[in-house]
Amino acid sequence: MISTVRRLLTRQIDTNLAQDDAVLREACTQARYGSDIEPARKALAATRGDYDRRARYVRVLAESTAGGLGSRVDPTTGRVDTAAAWTDRWAARTPTNPDAQLVRARSLMARAWEVRGGDWAASVRPEQWTEFNRLLHLARQVNDLAMRLAPEDPTPYVNLLDLMIGQSTPPEDVEETWRELTRRDPWHREGHVLKLTYHCRKWSGSHEAMFGFARSVAAAAPAGSPLHVLPVQAAAEWALWEQERASQDSTGDDITQRWRQDPAMQSDLDNALSRWFHQPATRHADWLNDANILAYGLARTGRDADAAPVFASIGRYMTSVPWSWWDRVRGDTAFMQARRRARRAA
Repeated sequence: MISTVRRLLTRQIDTNLAQDDAVLREACTQARYGSDIEPARKALAATRGDYDRRARYVRVLAESTAGGLGSRVDPTTGRVDTAAAWTDRWAARTPTNPDAQLVRARSLMARAWEVRGGDWAASVRPEQWTEFNRLLHLARQVNDLAMRLAPEDPTPYVNLLDLMIGQSTPPEDVEETWRELTRRDPWHREGHVLKLTYHCRKWSGSHEAMFGFARSVAAAAPAGSPLHVLPVQAAAEWALWEQERASQDSTGDDITQRWRQDPAMQSDLDNALSRWFHQPATRHADWLNDANILAYGLARTGRDADAAPVFASIGRYMTSVPWSWWDRVRGDTAFMQARRRARRAA
């Protein structure tokens, strides 16, 4: 019975990080389970100059293979092997290839977060912090090399911004990295998502700073830009904080009610629909991720009819974030229930 349910879920939902990108899926599969890194090398080489797709490929290749062959943890010391994974071997063989260094840096970051875990900081053990910081320090060194090898590429600055968030870096250093990133690509999608994360309350920011950043960016972004979805993502972050930290008694229904009654939230959703989703623009690399964010916001406010075409565009490519944030229920359950309501309302 359980296996039957799992098969049904597999047909309805696909959570592979590469989503519908066949080239990226094959590169990840070969790198994780085989010894052939040529698909990954070719895929990354083809992204040079396409910074939006390049950031996605580096992230997905690193994160989807971080637990693959070679990523062993020594049972005695608790240290992660940083020489045997495919990213480590590729970077060692091609020390002047910026693609190899970028993906290795991001892989080390992913492995660091696997060691740390996803719990709040107070739940992390001292030995986890030690290994987490060791891996991030090594990732910083590798990323610095990528910067030197490709000085005009914004992607190393995306990695660096992510590193800084995890290490509580002083604000002035974060802002300097932000200036360098946006000088190279003013509307970099992943860079802006990371800057939003930096402004979150959970990273010592505030709700006011987070929403202020998201809404100011959306107001300035050109039509068709995915940055119009940033305020909806900010609302999802705020809801998570409310559920997990601010009030243990805060339920999904409470948050849904507040969102429905908040004219600013409704305006953010309207803007994301009209200025991004309904624009006849070419899909950007992380389009499905942003569509999931928008569908989540619409579903939580009961705007099921508006959510219907967004769900139709997503198809089976659910993202765990933000669906796993919905009132402590399984992400796939929240997604499918919301999708059914949207289909009925269409």
